[in-house]
Amino acid sequence: MDEASRQFHIGENDYFGTLATVLDLVSQDMRKKGEQRNADILLRQRDDLVYLQHSHRIERLDDKSRIP
Repeated sequence: MDEASRQFHIGENDYFGTLATVLDLVSQDMRKKGEQRNADILLRQRDDLVYLQHSHRIERLDDKSRIP
């Protein structure tokens, strides 16, 4: 994902959902190749991202709040 795409998805509050979709697609491909264990790991991560999509949003910190 390039910077412009990342900023678009953050601005649309769709960043977690977009990552979840990518993980789901990769998981499907792994499952087809017989990599069940790794596919299952990705699906758990996908589920966590779906939860974050529904319950959180990314907001930019001001410069004073950033951790160096």
